[in-house]
Amino acid sequence: MNAVQKNELKSGVILSYINLGLGTVIPFIYTPIMLRMLGQAEYGLFSLASSAVSYLSLLSFGFGSTIIRYISKYRAEKDKKSEEKAFGFFLILYCVLALLVLLCGAIIANNVEAIFQKGLSANELKKMKVLVMIMTFNSALSFPNSVFSSMITANEKYIFRKLVDMFSTVLAPLANLVALYLGYASVGMATAATVVQFLMLPVNIYYCLRKLHIKPVIEKLPIALIKEMLGFSVFVFIGSIVDMLFWATDKVILGMLSGSVAVAIYNVGGTFNNMVMNLSTSISGVLTPRVTGMVVKDASKDELTNLFIRVGRLQFIVIALIVSGFTAFGQAFITLWAGKDYHDAYWVAILTMFPLCVPLIQNIGLTIVTAQNKHQFRSIIYMIIAILNVVTTYIAVPYCGILGAATCSCFAYILGQGIVMNIYYYKVTGLDIPLFWKNILKMAIVPGIMMFSGLLINRIYEIDNWIIFLIGIIVFTGIYIVLMYEVSFNEYERSIFREPLKRIIKRIKG
Repeated sequence: MNAVQKNELKSGVILSYINLGLGTVIPFIYTPIMLRMLGQAEYGLFSLASSAVSYLSLLSFGFGSTIIRYISKYRAEKDKKSEEKAFGFFLILYCVLALLVLLCGAIIANNVEAIFQKGLSANELKKMKVLVMIMTFNSALSFPNSVFSSMITANEKYIFRKLVDMFSTVLAPLANLVALYLGYASVGMATAATVVQFLMLPVNIYYCLRKLHIKPVIEKLPIALIKEMLGFSVFVFIGSIVDMLFWATDKVILGMLSGSVAVAIYNVGGTFNNMVMNLSTSISGVLTPRVTGMVVKDASKDELTNLFIRVGRLQFIVIALIVSGFTAFGQAFITLWAGKDYHDAYWVAILTMFPLCVPLIQNIGLTIVTAQNKHQFRSIIYMIIAILNVVTTYIAVPYCGILGAATCSCFAYILGQGIVMNIYYYKVTGLDIPLFWKNILKMAIVPGIMMFSGLLINRIYEIDNWIIFLIGIIVFTGIYIVLMYEVSFNEYERSIFREPLKRIIKRIKG
C-alpha cells in the first residue's frame, strides 16, 4: 500500500466516524420532532411500508458484494479491461433488475388490502398503497446507483464516498422535516427520500466517468465467469434474505396482526440497533477491498487472525460503550426522547442489541469468509434460523406482542451468529476464535461493571430531565474511557487514543 492509499484509507475511516457522528446526532434531534409531527400510528404506517418494500432489495440477488469482490480482484491484478467489462455487465443487469423492482412493487401495492386488512384501518390501507408505490420507485432508482457507488468503493475512493454519504445523512432528515411542516405527513417523507436518491445518482455517475476514468464496456462475459459470479452471489443472496427475514418480517407480522402502533414501537427499539450496526460496519466496510486483496494474495491465517482481533477489539471498545450506556440509561432516554408511549421500545432494543453485538464485533470475519468464497455455510445456517425466527414470531405475536417478536429474534441470533458461526470461523476459516474471545472477555470487565453500576444508580436516582440525563452520560463516558484506557487497552489502542490528543494539545499551545 503506497502513501496515497494509506491516506485515503485513514481519511475514509475518519470520515466514516464523522458521518456516524452526524448519523447519531441528527436522528437524536430529528426523530423526536418527526415522531411528534407525524404521530405514532402514522409513523408505524410509514415504517411498515418501508419494511414491505425493503423485500424488493432482494431482487439484487446478492450481486452487490459480487461487484466489489470482482472489481477489487481485477484492480489487484491490474486488469482494467476486465474491470470495465464487469462494470458494463453489472450496470446492464441492475437496470433490468430495476424494471423488475417496479413490476413487483406494483404487485405489492395492488395486494395491500389482502395482506394487511386484519391490522390496518381502511384509511391506513389507502395511504399504505400510495407509500408502497413511492418507495418502490425509490428502490428502483437505488439499483443503478448502487453499481456506481460500488465501483467507487472497490476503487478505494473512500473520501468521496463518505462525503456523499455525509451529504445524504444531512439532507434526508432536512427534506423530511420540510415535507412534514408543509403537512404532507408520511407521503411527503417517502417523496423526500426519493428525491434525495435521485440527486445521488448523477453525482456518482459523474465521479466514475470523469474522475475515476472508468467507463462501462458492454461486451459479453465468458459463460464460465458468469457462472462463477452467480455461484458467489447466490449465497450472498441467501444472506440478504436472512437479513430481511430478521429485520423486516418482524414488523410486517406485527403490522398484519397487531397494527401500526405496535410497528412504531418496535421500529423505535430497532433504531438503536441500527446505530450500533452502523458504528460497527463503518470500519469493516472501509476494509472490505483491503481484506479481499489480502485473500487474493494468500495472506496467512495468522495475518487474518491478527486483523480479525485488532478490528474486533476496536469495534468492541465503541460498541461496549454504547450498549452498556444504553442498558443503564436507555429507559430514561426513550421516555425523554420519544415519549412514554414508546416505553416498551427499551426492551425491544435490549433483547435484540445484546446478541447482535457478537456478529458486529466479528464482521471482519464475515468479510474474510466472503472474500474466501466460503460463505455458503453461513448463508444456509442463517436461513434456517431466520425461518425459525419467522415461524416462532408468528406464533408468539398474538400472545406476547412486540416483546414476543423481539425475544424470538434474540434466541435466533444467539444460536446462529453467537454459537454456530464461531465454530465455523474456527474449524473452517482457520481464525483463532479462542484467542479472539480471550481478548474480548478481558476487555468486557470494565463495561460490565459500568453497566451494573449505572443500573443501580438509576434505581436510586430518578432521571426525569435532560440536564440530569446528560450529566449522567458525561460522567459514565468519562469513567468508561479512563478505566478502559488503564485496564483494557493495549499499546496500539492507547496510541490511537493518545496521538490525536497530543496533536490537539500541541495546536492549542502553538
